[in-house]
Amino acid sequence: MSDSDLFHYQLEALAPLVFRSGKPFGVNAGADGAAFPLPSSLAGLLRSLWAEQQGQAFSPELNQITSYGPLLAWREQDNTLIPLAPAPADAQYVTVQPDKKNGQTDAQQTPKVIIRRRCPQPLPNTMGCDLAAGLLPVWSSEDLEQNPGKPAPGPQYWPLAELARWSQGENICLDALNANGLITLTDSVRTHVAIAPDSQAAADGQLFQTAGLDLAPQRQADGSWATRELVWLASTPKPLASRLATFGGERRLSRLHPLDAHAAPAHWLRPCEDQIANILAQGGLRLTLLTPALFANGHLPGWLSANPADGSLSGQPPGCSNLRLTLRAVASHGWQAVSGWDLAEQKPRAARKALKAGAVLWFALDNPAQLSAEALRPLLRQLWTQPLSDRSQDQRDGFGLALPAAWTPPSA
Repeated sequence: MSDSDLFHYQLEALAPLVFRSGKPFGVNAGADGAAFPLPSSLAGLLRSLWAEQQGQAFSPELNQITSYGPLLAWREQDNTLIPLAPAPADAQYVTVQPDKKNGQTDAQQTPKVIIRRRCPQPLPNTMGCDLAAGLLPVWSSEDLEQNPGKPAPGPQYWPLAELARWSQGENICLDALNANGLITLTDSVRTHVAIAPDSQAAADGQLFQTAGLDLAPQRQADGSWATRELVWLASTPKPLASRLATFGGERRLSRLHPLDAHAAPAHWLRPCEDQIANILAQGGLRLTLLTPALFANGHLPGWLSANPADGSLSGQPPGCSNLRLTLRAVASHGWQAVSGWDLAEQKPRAARKALKAGAVLWFALDNPAQLSAEALRPLLRQLWTQPLSDRSQDQRDGFGLALPAAWTPPSA
């Protein structure tokens, strides 16, 4: 499916939105904070709106409608949209001491936060690891002995344009991320209590809280209000009218706005010809997940299989039957639980582990010298429009949407 076949939308939250992790309430369950919506939540919303718009009843055929998203985006006062994506797992914020000047001591220096890039590369001969055959550790050897630094906080969401530059190997300015990125999402916590009918007082043990995502403009340190707000971005092949919708739990309202096809910030679905040429020239590519991915083997895609000769993992990604890739490295933020309610079966869905958005997978092209740009171009285009989860239904739900970029595999 090409980008020209899709309709693009922004979803404006009119109240703090509640997305739970599926963890039950209880004394031993712990707090259940505000969660980023799963792609399946957005898919269910778009399919429900399409069914209502067409006057259709609930049916399994609705599951065939493809959904892409959700992505966050800043909406400026002039309605300009700046798409955001989770910070990549190969970027690390660290606090380092600047170089000493004029005999300054450590106490006289001001520490600064930098972004350190971690790359797949072989370890020195004096070090080792227990990774699977063919996989490289992802680490940084830059100034680690002289100035290792300490982990520091930083923006959790990057402007998509900055993520594309980072993926292509360019250095990113932390000031640009602080200006147009997002440190963290704001929670809106509400306390719920059960009232005993006989005493009209709070019932013992019946106190709990729910947290929602507050996307409205926030109050600034100087007392003013921010001039931009957060919205969700979504795409689907179905044309939907502008209308109110309930997104998330507790039936809190949002408003769906169709975006003009030319003004929509959907370049994250459009490959650049230079990128395709660079992938072929460099002999490898990296995939940065924009949405969580569901793989059969945890952090490893199910379309990878071990080579009997050397144990390396290789295979053909979905939609690219003539393109064979070998996995060289993986960096991730860990896993997250994916569950939900099955409307067809009227029962909870089994919980599954998804690879979190922001994970990076590095691949080498098998026999790149035998591939031509003409043959590779239509295959690589699939990677910009095809979610890379293993199951076809998970792909239609939008799990595993990835941003490809060229990468040069190390020789060793």
